[in-house]
Amino acid sequence: MDDRRGKLRAGIRFGGLVCSIAILPLVGGCAGEQSKPMAQPSTEQVKGHADRAFDNLQQEERDRKPPGM
Repeated sequence: MDDRRGKLRAGIRFGGLVCSIAILPLVGGCAGEQSKPMAQPSTEQVKGHADRAFDNLQQEERDRKPPGM
């Protein structure tokens, strides 16, 4: 009976080892991939967005002022 338990434990250990070796490349492959940096907007794009935002703020101020001011 002890011989069977010993073989069963050895089989489980071997199976665990085989599964670990099979999974390791999958995990390692994902971890080894580097993320790409985000593309930086050009100076013209930044200036255009800022100008548009400023124009929107000015429009909101005009819309909030009472007519007599």
